Amino acid sequence: MSAKPIAFFDVDKTLCDCYTGFPTTIELMRRKIVKKRRILQAIFYNAIGRIYVNADVRRMYEIAIADMAGTHIDYILQIGKEAFEKSVKPKMYIEGIEEIERLKGEGFTVALLSSAPYMLVKNMEKFLQIEHSFSNGPEIVDGILQKKFREPLCYKEGKVQVARQFAESQGVPLQDCRFYSDSVSDLPLLSLVGHPRVVNPDAKLEREAERRNWPILRFQRTLGRAAL
Repeated sequence: MSAKPIAFFDVDKTLCDCYTGFPTTIELMRRKIVKKRRILQAIFYNAIGRIYVNADVRRMYEIAIADMAGTHIDYILQIGKEAFEKSVKPKMYIEGIEEIERLKGEGFTVALLSSAPYMLVKNMEKFLQIEHSFSNGPEIVDGILQKKFREPLCYKEGKVQVARQFAESQGVPLQDCRFYSDSVSDLPLLSLVGHPRVVNPDAKLEREAERRNWPILRFQRTLGRAAL
């Protein structure tokens, strides 16, 4: 029996019309886990789409992790669930959800691959009823968050490393994989998979996709708007 092909999905601005780090940080501040002075970090994350390729993603997470260290993962995941339900789920693209359901029906293994916070991405994984997600967060020992960042960083070339390791564990070459993303920061992995899919791309990625004749998808309808 041949291995199932893999479809990797970015999260922010690919599956949802937002940057998930912002509502997550706000919720952590409301619970007094992350210090209020981190509001500038949250605002930065919310605006990051304009400068994302040059953002110091590692530094952002190291700051947040320092505040969260010592907290139990179950509590953090519950906060992530509340941030997801309140602020992110309504902004999820219906077309993205439908694409994932179609891929599952065709026998694909679907995995989220994102620099977004683990505490939120894990809840999106459950909502989508898939089994795999890879994102950024601290190391966890006996259920307790540590100050040390979990490697590799799930960003740019780090996504390549994560995707390659997972694909190898499943016995699938990257040439048999898909990757859906909106950002030129994901160009390293988009260039390696056999079936890149560009979703609502930023200007640089759109030019590159057109040059390489990659499929460009437009996701527009969100769950929140559909409920109105």
